[in-house]
Formats: sequence, structure tokens, C-alpha cells
Amino acid sequence: MKWHLLAATIVIATLSTTGCKPSGFKDSSSATLTTKEKIGNLEIQGKTWQLDSSSSRITFASIKADEFIETHYFSKLSGHITANGEAKVTVYLNDLETRIDIRNKRMRDMFFETRKFPKATIKASVDVENFSDLAMGERRPEEIEGTLFLHGKESTIYANVFVTRIAEARVEVASTEPVIVYVSDYNLESGLESLREIANLPSITGVVPVTFSLVFDMQG
Repeated sequence: MKWHLLAATIVIATLSTTGCKPSGFKDSSSATLTTKEKIGNLEIQGKTWQLDSSSSRITFASIKADEFIETHYFSKLSGHITANGEAKVTVYLNDLETRIDIRNKRMRDMFFETRKFPKATIKASVDVENFSDLAMGERRPEEIEGTLFLHGKESTIYANVFVTRIAEARVEVASTEPVIVYVSDYNLESGLESLREIANLPSITGVVPVTFSLVFDMQG
């Protein structure tokens, strides 16, 4: 699945961020921070970051019969960013939530084949020093290149995101537009066809928009 500009749901409750500037947020591209605002810079050297799964979400949409759109998400994630900027996010595919129990089971068993492939993993390298001077409430745009491991395959992905300092030692990384994922990149076509047949649908689109909002807490 190639995540083009876009990135989720990965979707996810559309989590896409628009070009509007929410009240209380300062866009680093247009705002000049005063000395007072910069007090409280993140002391990030040598620090690790832990994903807050309960505050994070990856969402994706399925398109049926070329016109019916439904959104789904994963209720369990884990992840971290090391002190040298190596990021890893694990998606637990058995914790897929489509809001319909039988559909949850079919997608787990027939599409993702979670008995063989229970997890998807995203890995990327980030320069955390770029965000050490974020003021509280400030957001900064960033392009991230990473690798998605899914269904025994891997592919390079690209995501445009906003990094926002939402608390003293807490940041959110959120997609600014959907990431487009292609099921053919991960040998998922046969599973998609099985879903189409059992649901008696004329089609299920193999191009999937994904969005995400990931919240990390600094450790130590």
C-alpha cells in the first residue's frame, strides 16, 4: 500500500487536518514567538517518547459499489520514538472496529488473515531536534518517510503531518490529508474479493484513504 499525499484514516472519524488555523494554535510558518512564549522549550536530548494508545487513532474508509463509504478504525496501537529519532508504531489488526461484529470477523479472518499476520508495523526516522522549540499550542508541518510492514509485505510510505505541542511534554502527530493505500501492494486482493463475494456486493474499491492522529508522551 503506497501512502501518497494524502496520509488517516490508516481513515481512522476523519482525522484529516484542513488549512484552517484553530483558535489557540500558532502556525510556525506565520507566527513569530516572543521570548516569553519560548520559555518551556522541550528538553528532548536523550529522551524517549511513548505512544498514548487511548488518545491515538488510525482510521480508514472502505468504498463499496463505487458510492457507499464507511469508516473503520483500530482500537489498539502501541509505539515509541527512541532518543535518536527511530519511530515505530504497531497496529493490532485483531482490534479492528467496523461497528458490525460479523464484518469485524470477516475482515480479520478473510482480509487481513490475522492468524498469520496479526500486526502491521510502521517505522520511520525523525529529527526530534526540529521540534524542541515548539511553544505550547504551536504546530509545525513536516513530511515523514517511513516503511509499512503489512501482510508479509513492506512498502515505502510518505505522510504530510502537523506536529503539535499539546501539553508540556506531550505532542500530537496528525495527518494533514488522507494517505492513499493500495491493497495490491500488500497481496490483499484475494481477501478483498472474498469479502465482496460473501457480502454480495458489485465492488469494493481497492484504494483506501487512511488518516491518523498519534499522541506521544516524553518519558523521564
